[in-house]
Amino acid sequence: MVLHRPEPTKPWLRYLRDQLAAAHNANEPLPSNLYRALQDLIYWAEWRLDTPLTREQIRYQRYYVVHTFIRQFIAKHGTARGSRKYAYGEAAKVLAGPYAGSPLTMKDDYLFEQHAPSADPRSVRYRETLERRAREADKKRARSRRGR
Repeated sequence: MVLHRPEPTKPWLRYLRDQLAAAHNANEPLPSNLYRALQDLIYWAEWRLDTPLTREQIRYQRYYVVHTFIRQFIAKHGTARGSRKYAYGEAAKVLAGPYAGSPLTMKDDYLFEQHAPSADPRSVRYRETLERRAREADKKRARSRRGR
């Protein structure tokens, strides 16, 4: 799973957990189910920070940031011309840690993810339908060649 937000840090999560505990102890109304859900989320996120990222997760996070910069550029300038070059450079400046890389790396990962087949069931079915039709057309062509 790739997060569509900046990665949290352990000190921030600990601070947030302490603030929730302080608010709960200060008689401020906080429903117990919400408190438990937030605690579980914080523990999960803290655990997630210790797990190594896969290449696919890094690539997708880079894609997401570049895509965001492209949209910002188009909204600001009203044209797509030059938006990708701008986005690759800005993503290279902004991303740090395991996501860091050069503008060329951002470009490669963006293009890879952009052309990767989607996991959306509708697009998978569509792709499978196109592949089935292509196989049927190949069989039909092969049969017509044999009949000559």
